[in-house]
Amino acid sequence: MKKKSLRFKLISLFIILMVANAGVVTWILYHSLKNELSEQDNNLLVNRAEQLAKLIAGGIDIKTLPMYFQSMMDMRQDLIQISDTTGHILVTTNRELLDTQPLQLVNLEQLNINAINHWQTAQGIPISAVYFAMNSPIGPLHVVLGKVSVDRSGVLTQYLTQSLLISALSILLMGLLSLWLLKKGLSDIQALSQITIKTDVHALNDPIDIDQLPQELKVLGESMNTMRQQLKHDFVKLTQFADDLAHELRTPINAIRVQNEITLQRSRSVSEYEMMIVSNIEELDKLAKMIQSSLFIARAENKNITLNRESLSLYSIVNDVYELFSAYAEEKQIELYCEPSSITIDADPVLLSRVFVNIVSNAIKYSHSGTRVVTQIIALPQQREINITNQGDPLQNSNEIFTRFWRGDNARTTEGTGLGLAIVKAIVELHGGSVSFEHHAGTSTITLKFPTIK
Repeated sequence: MKKKSLRFKLISLFIILMVANAGVVTWILYHSLKNELSEQDNNLLVNRAEQLAKLIAGGIDIKTLPMYFQSMMDMRQDLIQISDTTGHILVTTNRELLDTQPLQLVNLEQLNINAINHWQTAQGIPISAVYFAMNSPIGPLHVVLGKVSVDRSGVLTQYLTQSLLISALSILLMGLLSLWLLKKGLSDIQALSQITIKTDVHALNDPIDIDQLPQELKVLGESMNTMRQQLKHDFVKLTQFADDLAHELRTPINAIRVQNEITLQRSRSVSEYEMMIVSNIEELDKLAKMIQSSLFIARAENKNITLNRESLSLYSIVNDVYELFSAYAEEKQIELYCEPSSITIDADPVLLSRVFVNIVSNAIKYSHSGTRVVTQIIALPQQREINITNQGDPLQNSNEIFTRFWRGDNARTTEGTGLGLAIVKAIVELHGGSVSFEHHAGTSTITLKFPTIK
């Protein structure tokens, strides 16, 4: 399903808010106007009733009252009915409006807004009337004075119609205006998108000019610059890795090819062919080991290896590795020593053993004869620290010791794949730790740091 654009979402949200706001404001103003008009009509009706009562009490001819009020009242919309206590009607106008509604009778002294009767005609037109009893020179009378609120209904209807029309036109106008405003507002995002689209390997060196972006996009611009730097770094690493891997693979492949070409230049004995095959297998084993190690490092760096953590004794792990290399160390007259410790660590036993195998094998290989390889295990509040030291020659580029395919200062002539310590670094970082190397006064030290798992 195609997702709606950001512009469509923003305009839709804006219009919804406008409609809701216009609806609420119109409803509030409509009811305020309705209440105001109703209150005015009620006060006017009470005032007229009091005026009518004074005229009747003053002895005015009752039959002339409709003519008297005609100048003040719209007789088509207002009603008067005066009757005696027996129900005999003396004066009436618009009587048909009264026949359908029973009215509450009050004394003249009780005449106020609360005494007004309200109802609606069949057409929904509101009517208000007061029904009061009073004394007159001709005797007790019952008086009805009312108003048909046709004008009020018309005013309210007209107001509501005009309000809705104006609101609709305003929403339409603001909707069209928002299109233009959003286009202007999103122009910076579109410009940023164009920069991203045009980004290639060569453009990664050129950061986005953050100062040209609005405040709201500066964080995004900084994030994109960080991403470009990371991509550049990863691309350089990938290129270097590809170059190194190509060189490392080319050497054994060329060796196999040259050896086979020489062998095929003349007829040879079965034993010579067997020796050639054995040599080829050895070279192929090196290739397989190199490829397997490279894939392992790639998986570890991308966190694609599941750790089966166990509580392990570091002292036991190190001593097991020492036992594995005891013959090799004895041959080189190297003493292997681990300081006794009861410190444990939560780690993958297979991977942790591989870490110490690679480190100890390198330490023995590059140690001076008659020296010691010492492992020290330290428990710190937030981590476990392991230091493996040996005495050997210094390295000019010791900061590259954990780089893939790096084999010392004579990288192209030193034996090995140059992946052992790179694997160490990948495994330690997979566990959330870190690894470092330093050489001082003839002593080389590799330090492993593992965080404490709570």
